[in-house]
Amino acid sequence: MAYELKVGLAGLGAAARIVLPGLEVLSQSRLTAVADIRRDEVERFAQRFEAEGFNSVEEMCAKGDVNVVYVATPNELHAEHTIMAAEYGKHVICEKPMAITMDEANRMIDAVERNGVQYVQGHSKIFRPIFRKMAEIINSGRLGRVLQINTWNYNDWMRRPMLASEVDEKKGGGVVFRQGPHQFDISRFLGGGMIRSIRGTVNRAFPVFDIESNYSAFAFFEGGATALIGFNGLGHLDIAEMTWAIGEGGGVHTERAMYGERLKPTGPVSVEDRYAMPQYQFGAAAGHGPRPERHQDFFGITIVSCERGDIRQSPDGLYVYTEDGREEVAVEPDVNTRGFSELRELRAAMDEGRPVFPNHLWGRASLEACMAVIQSSRENREIELRYQVPSPVLTAPAPA
Repeated sequence: MAYELKVGLAGLGAAARIVLPGLEVLSQSRLTAVADIRRDEVERFAQRFEAEGFNSVEEMCAKGDVNVVYVATPNELHAEHTIMAAEYGKHVICEKPMAITMDEANRMIDAVERNGVQYVQGHSKIFRPIFRKMAEIINSGRLGRVLQINTWNYNDWMRRPMLASEVDEKKGGGVVFRQGPHQFDISRFLGGGMIRSIRGTVNRAFPVFDIESNYSAFAFFEGGATALIGFNGLGHLDIAEMTWAIGEGGGVHTERAMYGERLKPTGPVSVEDRYAMPQYQFGAAAGHGPRPERHQDFFGITIVSCERGDIRQSPDGLYVYTEDGREEVAVEPDVNTRGFSELRELRAAMDEGRPVFPNHLWGRASLEACMAVIQSSRENREIELRYQVPSPVLTAPAPA
């Protein structure tokens, strides 16, 4: 009999609203409990989804009918709530970043392993079909070993309505903690996982918030591959201009969105004002109601260069460039909603009696890479990494 996921949702902010559709469409999974310190929000979610409501994550873990806790609380609480769930014997899916310090990540790993529970690193772009297809092509050996990876993104992250914690480095704010995990997951997944060292720089160039607004990193992999990684959240250029107007989530950006007047924030917004905004209502971010037609998910541009060819994304698949020219490889679409793939991976792992991927060790390795960018910039030197783990993707041709 298939394992049933009885999910307790920890935190009812923006991430939770985006995760909800995945729970609704995946079979053998249901939302059984919610927890948040805001009593009105707990009551609203509990009634809307016919779930138990709790005002603390610990109470939900102790008394709720849950076997997995989806940690969608603020970044600075990821470690506390993951450890808490593991101590109560609950499996965990945790939003990125895994934690905000390596000590926290190590304590999370200890709790997960000591209590024999599964940990899925959530909100990971490597679940997307486009990157799985890139991995399939690399593993086929057809193009030879990976030589270099380039992944870049430009968007308006710094201009969006921000809570104070989202622009506080001590609480895991800024683009390195919030966008870096995506790019390092992608690069590590396609490059074999084992980054040897990183040289990086960050800037604080947005006048409203004193937090990292953009970064550049050069990663050296064991085996010789490299990755050039860049993110700019200042909001002048929308990289969708270079990706057929397709953006994150696969939606098409309008001309007005790409070239119109830019948002001009004056400071952090309150929790009340943030979640009163239309984009955070059930009918919007939560995905309820009709969804527009979408393409494959684009998180900027990613190009993988191998010995005998290059791979990049097309609007609905991949372009592969070789001596024979360019060919387009179709990629089957998947449910394009956050949380679905993580829940499906956990359910499949429980059914098959195997470990999940990406797991707690993968989450720590991507966090280490992000933190190395900040450290490298501050100390003006290359940073050696120690917690990297292999990817299922090969960086050399399959044996003949």
